[in-house]
Amino acid sequence: MGDLTNQLEASLKSKLDELPPLSSYCCIYKVPENLRTINEAAYRPWVVSIGPFHRKDERLHRMEEQKLRYLLSFMNRCQNQNLGSYIELIKEQEVVIRQFYAEKIELSSYEFTEMVLLDSAFTIEVFLRNYFPQLVEENDQIFHRPGMVVEVSRDMKLIENQLPFFILELLYDSAFKRESESSPSLLDITCKFFSLPPVTMSGIKHFVDFLRTSLIPLPPRPKPENKQKLHFHITATDLHEAGVKFVASKSRSLLDIEFTKGTLKIPPLNLEDITESFFRNLMVFEQCHYYFDSYIIDYITLLHFLINTPEDVEILVQKGIIKNWLANNVEVSNLFNSMFRQIKLADSNFYYSTLCQKLNEYYYTPWRRQRAILKQKYFNHPWAVISFIYATVLLLLTIIQVACGVTSNIRTTSGSPYGEYLL
Repeated sequence: MGDLTNQLEASLKSKLDELPPLSSYCCIYKVPENLRTINEAAYRPWVVSIGPFHRKDERLHRMEEQKLRYLLSFMNRCQNQNLGSYIELIKEQEVVIRQFYAEKIELSSYEFTEMVLLDSAFTIEVFLRNYFPQLVEENDQIFHRPGMVVEVSRDMKLIENQLPFFILELLYDSAFKRESESSPSLLDITCKFFSLPPVTMSGIKHFVDFLRTSLIPLPPRPKPENKQKLHFHITATDLHEAGVKFVASKSRSLLDIEFTKGTLKIPPLNLEDITESFFRNLMVFEQCHYYFDSYIIDYITLLHFLINTPEDVEILVQKGIIKNWLANNVEVSNLFNSMFRQIKLADSNFYYSTLCQKLNEYYYTPWRRQRAILKQKYFNHPWAVISFIYATVLLLLTIIQVACGVTSNIRTTSGSPYGEYLL
């Protein structure tokens, strides 16, 4: 028994000694299994692996040769540095880079450094060629195939397909000393690649963090202090029938949704094949890293509340709020219903709680509620409206006919010699 105790004690001590400390740098996560099973394809790269999580995926190995070609071009652009200096730069930061990943990276220092250098040079070259089209070579396998650029961009927005932004910035600044303020920074060429206006931003963790931050209104509106549980079960159709006007907002912030004087203003949203992947990865990042500051999750949750059926989608499409490039409205309603599944909502700190409260107050005002019920129950079909009009006209004619008959009888009675007794 004593030997067993000693062996177990030694084994556990060894494991405890090897246990890595929790790092404040950690921000690149594997997708939780409950979310991955809903739509695994939304989190898998199509053409290129960036970072350690998908480097063994054989589907992506074709891009490894392209990474070497881009590394060669990268080295040719920066004559002031040699390959060894970049390797040393990465090795100096290896411990910190590893701490950015939520999972332990089972790669040797040699393998890890090579991966970071190849993936970083590839990323920087893609951004440079996008920013300066004259740099695109005649036989470029990415930029002479427009569909490939879209796929590479899509893959760089995946939470499992990230490098720390700081190492990209170190390599870029080391390779290209800014000669003047007009020379683009890494942030400048990043904005251009992701079709965003130039911004001033610091503390960027990786591209998913950058894209999330770019969507948050500046300055961000304070979170509501109301800690009551969220209760909101009103769809776009319900609001429309209650008299709410839907308007496509001109706000530059996608999250800037407002309700004033019976008008709900929502910025337009383009829905394409890659939209689901984009939002799902932002939501996973928030679920893992910004649970109590989840702007994107709250935005998708609000749309999920508003969109329950294809009829809800049609209202938003007609008002220019949703620009649907998917197959049909059914696909859109299914999309928002599925994106909400397995998401844990911090409803006590819901970003749109004040907005939902205003909509609830408007919708549940008694006369508006009765109007909505009447419209839903009796006027939900063109024939019902026609029948109502017909019945109303018929009733009016009947009333007129009765009134005329009564008037005629009164006149006849007043002319009779027995009228005064009859009265």
